[in-house]
Amino acid sequence: MRSAASCNQPFGVFVMNKLVRFILLAVLAVAPFSLTAAEPALVYWNSDAGKVLRARIPPDADYWQLSPWFAEQINQTYCSVASAITVLNAMPIKKPVDPVYAPFAYFTQRNFFTPAVVKVISPQTVLSQGMTRDEMVKTLSLQGVKAVSVAGDSIDEMALRALLQKALGDDGQFVLANYLRSAVGQEGGGHWSALASYDAQSDSVLILDVAKYMYAPAWVSISTLHKAIATIDTTSNKARGLVIVSE
Repeated sequence: MRSAASCNQPFGVFVMNKLVRFILLAVLAVAPFSLTAAEPALVYWNSDAGKVLRARIPPDADYWQLSPWFAEQINQTYCSVASAITVLNAMPIKKPVDPVYAPFAYFTQRNFFTPAVVKVISPQTVLSQGMTRDEMVKTLSLQGVKAVSVAGDSIDEMALRALLQKALGDDGQFVLANYLRSAVGQEGGGHWSALASYDAQSDSVLILDVAKYMYAPAWVSISTLHKAIATIDTTSNKARGLVIVSE
């Protein structure tokens, strides 16, 4: 009597099929491990890993100065304005009075648009298309602070790391990042938010996302951030990047 295998196919083909099936099963068995073992692009504030990272925030990190003033954007295109006032309110500078909060001086997403700022970009333009890196520098400069632009494609990972290690410490500098959300694994297009802390052990920075209705604060690796700020802003046809703010 012939075996069932030999009834349907030559013995060599049967062995080959067995081998292919074994290899396929081995690949499938390893694949889930590889996916779960891979480092995530972002580590969110309330995740288990996030709890570890936030416990390591250095005492001299910008986070401690920014967190009391961390604003949420009042509409879906004011990320630039919300990020700007987060930093401005954290700085020891003269602040305007919004009638809503009079007589107390406080930057809001309304009084940010002074007559001088409106000559650079109007609220209506920001509402329709957001704000470019150059526009951010110009509008911040009109608020009485220094703003330095860093194009994302003009800096490598090593230089970016060194810049953020210094700027995110308590040295009077703050960092606003303009990046492409999809490049960090999120939904959406171009976005602005403040960076708050550098974690050396994970080589990552904390993003204080002003779109709080979408995402919690999250840590992103220097490598991923570098890719995200080097993307092209289709409004300016220039790379996104960073704006360093100081008195």
